[in-house]
Amino acid sequence: MTRAVNERMVKSFLDLFVLSLLNNGGKHGYEIMRELKDKTGAHIGAGTLYPLLYELEERRLVAGEWMSPTRRSRRVYRITDQGERYRDQSFLGLDRLLRTSFSNSNH
Repeated sequence: MTRAVNERMVKSFLDLFVLSLLNNGGKHGYEIMRELKDKTGAHIGAGTLYPLLYELEERRLVAGEWMSPTRRSRRVYRITDQGERYRDQSFLGLDRLLRTSFSNSNH
């Protein structure tokens, strides 16, 4: 797979990749960017990641909390129960879609 195709796939399902990374505990934004790069090879910048994290927080799929309650520091994001359900249902739906698409194709 080419780098461009890989990055396109990661960006298309970035919410699911982020939720999966948070499955092993809370992480701050830079940590999420670094792990995405390590695990997928795709470079996701702050201008892409932080708006997504804010959206996931608004949708209650993640919960963000400042590490220091008295001063602005790193914000740690954790997946919520609702986020786990969304992630699991989304992966199942993608799996079904891909299996159905490929089983019905003549390729």
